Amino acid sequence: MDRSTQETTLINPRSSRETRGPSSVSESDSHVVFEQVSTNLYEISYACLLIPRFGVHYLIGDLADQLHQWMPQICISFGWRLDFLSVNPEYLQWILYVHPTTPPAHFMRIFRQHTSKLIFENFPRIKRDNLSKDFWAPGYLVIIGARPHPDEMINEYVRLTRQQQGYSLGPRNP
Repeated sequence: MDRSTQETTLINPRSSRETRGPSSVSESDSHVVFEQVSTNLYEISYACLLIPRFGVHYLIGDLADQLHQWMPQICISFGWRLDFLSVNPEYLQWILYVHPTTPPAHFMRIFRQHTSKLIFENFPRIKRDNLSKDFWAPGYLVIIGARPHPDEMINEYVRLTRQQQGYSLGPRNP
């Protein structure tokens, strides 16, 4: 029998299932375990936006730098793919690819909780201003798609959020 068409049995030690198929491995390599890689792991993209709870808490300097480090770490930790990240003084915007079974409320809660915790731990002056455990203003803006939010949509979202918080803001300049 030709070695390139020899059938080899591979057993995954974490399960009792066997996998059979043509193989070109030698007998000494027959204990190698192969895991299937899914090519459709990320199917749905979302454009996401959060704004700080207080209008005086700008995402600049060290805080902006840290967000650029933390956001990819959070995504890798939860098996999501970060495709775009923009840290602006007034808002945080990113594009995320997730499995179709992951609801937006779930990943937004994860981002809010983890970034808030990290911000408060690393920036005590912000924690002194904010008595809640959430750095971010109530709510979030999430749309399906792989394009950043249009400026007009961001401006309107910030205006409405601040209005709901009790701030009286006039129209923002784009």
